[in-house]
Amino acid sequence: PYSETFRQPEVWISMLLFFFYVGAEMGLGAWAYSFLTESREISVKVAGYLAGSFYLMFTIGRALAGLYARRVGTHTLVKASVAGALTGSILMLINVSDIVTIIGLALVGFSIAPIFAAMVSGTTERVGAKYAANTVGLQMSASGASGAVLPPLMGVLSRHISLEVVPVCLCIFF
Repeated sequence: PYSETFRQPEVWISMLLFFFYVGAEMGLGAWAYSFLTESREISVKVAGYLAGSFYLMFTIGRALAGLYARRVGTHTLVKASVAGALTGSILMLINVSDIVTIIGLALVGFSIAPIFAAMVSGTTERVGAKYAANTVGLQMSASGASGAVLPPLMGVLSRHISLEVVPVCLCIFF
């Protein structure tokens, strides 16, 4: 029963992992173009290509992850992916140059690609077989809630502070 599932701390941690991961992914997807054009003053055309390249790198990363996921294991894959995403977010944050920002954006896109699938497949290992089915449903609920909360929150913060909060939020979420 869900009442028993909710008493497991690992379940709550899993839900938080999904909440922050999906919020970071959807937030960057939603705000990358505005961040590039309005905050970093990259031309509209180039920013459009770059925002699209975030998803291209995501697609490439997801395809490649399938080739090496079994060799490295889900925990290692997720840790390396989060480290790559955090590194990319920091590169975006430090604002050294446009090329560093672009590399950071591409690195985040590539790095986050395997996280969702790897975390779903690692659910049983994290929470145990008894709670896995309920936990997967709760993780999906946390993902949906995150998509409804964190990207708009990033937008509100951007409006009241500046779009420079986008990489700050990514660093916090990752």
